[in-house]
Amino acid sequence: MPELPEVETIKLQLKQKILGKTIKNIEILSKKNFIGKSETVVNQKIVDISRCGKVIAIELSNNLYLNLHMKLTGQLLFAKNMKRPVFETDIPFTKTNKMPANTTRVIIYFTDGSGLFFNDLRKFGWIKVNNQPEQLKGIDVLSKDFSVKYLTAIVTSTTRPIKIILMDQDKIAGIGNIYANDALFLSKINPLRRSKTLATLEINNLYKAIKKVIEQGLKHGGSSGADEAYIRPDGKKGEHQRYFMVYQREGKPCPRCKTPIRRVKHGGRSSFYCPKCQK
Repeated sequence: MPELPEVETIKLQLKQKILGKTIKNIEILSKKNFIGKSETVVNQKIVDISRCGKVIAIELSNNLYLNLHMKLTGQLLFAKNMKRPVFETDIPFTKTNKMPANTTRVIIYFTDGSGLFFNDLRKFGWIKVNNQPEQLKGIDVLSKDFSVKYLTAIVTSTTRPIKIILMDQDKIAGIGNIYANDALFLSKINPLRRSKTLATLEINNLYKAIKKVIEQGLKHGGSSGADEAYIRPDGKKGEHQRYFMVYQREGKPCPRCKTPIRRVKHGGRSSFYCPKCQK
């Protein structure tokens, strides 16, 4: 699932590629993946693109928004020439470098001949037409409101495992399994640790670790993990997977002490940690 660095990378590329373009037509191949009236956004110009948590908001000239969430397997691809939409390499889940593919759910055509393909293998992702950006409960990690004080307040108010809290989008928007695992490793906190037991210094270290792993993910253009579900709009993979510290490194040596990394399942997801550094 794309997390904040991946979605932010997509947003930045979209700003370079589609800002100022006018929507000519929208072809909906899967009604489940498009919510709202497509005709209300046709002939509208893209005036801004923003992000909150894992949701991208495309602002249009008539004050409507196309809000987009990738969920587990969503992909957004930009084609400069819709008459020949071919990418350099095969797109994950499709076994082809040509669009549309068997996973394509929505196609957006622009008046200049370019366009977007919204692919989603599992059909959990969506594009919604709305009169405002998607409203999220959680505080975005890159927002000025995400502070040590805020993190302390949510961590000390519950006995739930700390990793579950970090991934709760109603609390903190943008952190998923990849960056939660590596942030906890950096701060030497076991993912199963009860949140309320964390000391002030540990929370401060965790805050710094979250900021660091998110910053690194952005620097490397996001993470294309083992399933390689995430790709950028240009069809290329992210590079942060080369820098994972514990995520998807079960059995491999800890970057600090060389103890083999362990994996445990809880909360429906796999957690990776060093049993020595994160007791």
